[in-house]
Amino acid sequence: MLKTVQGAWANFFGPSSNDQFVALLRQISSIGLECSAHFRKTQGSDVPSIIEYERKADRVVDSIHEMLDNSFIMRFDIPDSMRLTDELDDVIDGMRKVALHIDAYHTFLSKMRPEAVELMNLGGDMLVLLDKMLAMLAEPRLVLARVRELHDKIDEMESQADKIVAVHERKLVEEFSVPGATGLGFIAWHQLFHQLEQITDDANHCAGLILSLARKEA
Repeated sequence: MLKTVQGAWANFFGPSSNDQFVALLRQISSIGLECSAHFRKTQGSDVPSIIEYERKADRVVDSIHEMLDNSFIMRFDIPDSMRLTDELDDVIDGMRKVALHIDAYHTFLSKMRPEAVELMNLGGDMLVLLDKMLAMLAEPRLVLARVRELHDKIDEMESQADKIVAVHERKLVEEFSVPGATGLGFIAWHQLFHQLEQITDDANHCAGLILSLARKEA
């Protein structure tokens, strides 16, 4: 009954706000896809461009926060909408952090290891699926089965990223345990892999939030 009443009020008061929210989210997603493509192409070496993508996303995030702060009632709960916005922004912010890390440890990270490239590609592929999930928010009603299908694919990709990091972490310990190995080299690669894994975690969090929205509408 409560959902029915909320839906009726949302239809009366806030369809334009709902539409605007989804459109702005898609803008962030589009920026994220562009950033990810450039991030992978340059293997995180173009710091100024990555930072510019992140700043563009931040401006859209600010617009969403302002809109949500001034909204009375919406189709999706405002706190849920805030969290989804911030998690999506975290994905792009994660690429900025990786780019800055690569720049700081360039001596050790001038050539990306295949596993690092694989993590970059996984993150990008997850964003493509996430964009499809975000597009569903514009539909009159979320179809739980379709949302869950994409969520499960993204979740599986995140699990794959976890396995890559776990395996490579053991390799790093072996590689940098030998006499004469530099501790800075271990720190550079260890932090890089965990920052790349965090990007996949943040993308998976977004997918989980959208799945939660679909469950609430079911």
